[in-house]
Amino acid sequence: MTGSMVDDAEAREAVRQLMRRFDLITGQGSAMAFVLAKRYPQQYARLREAAEVALQTMIQPIRDAGAESNTVYAALDDPGADWSKAVVTMLNQGPIEFTGEQALVRCKLVQNLEKQFEAEMKKIDKSDEEEEPGN
Repeated sequence: MTGSMVDDAEAREAVRQLMRRFDLITGQGSAMAFVLAKRYPQQYARLREAAEVALQTMIQPIRDAGAESNTVYAALDDPGADWSKAVVTMLNQGPIEFTGEQALVRCKLVQNLEKQFEAEMKKIDKSDEEEEPGN
């Protein structure tokens, strides 16, 4: 085991913070989805499809590149690791900042992922145009 373990109260507070974040994110996403679905049902269907593409081509690769969550997953996979300390460390990390070479690498990653997203969306748009009656 590496480092000192967090106590039960710290572990509970870390999980409490995670739950608050999940609740906030879920609430915001649900509210946005409700408003869009109610007011703009056709656009909502297209936005859901685009969001799925964005998740696969942009969000997941960026998340996979993040060392913070990878550290937590590694701690969860290791029965001897202090997973709660890894979670507390992640929650207390503050803003993510990239400098110098890290910033350039991150920018290039995002640019490449955006190109992939745009290419996937063009395929979907072309497919939708072909399916429309009268085309």
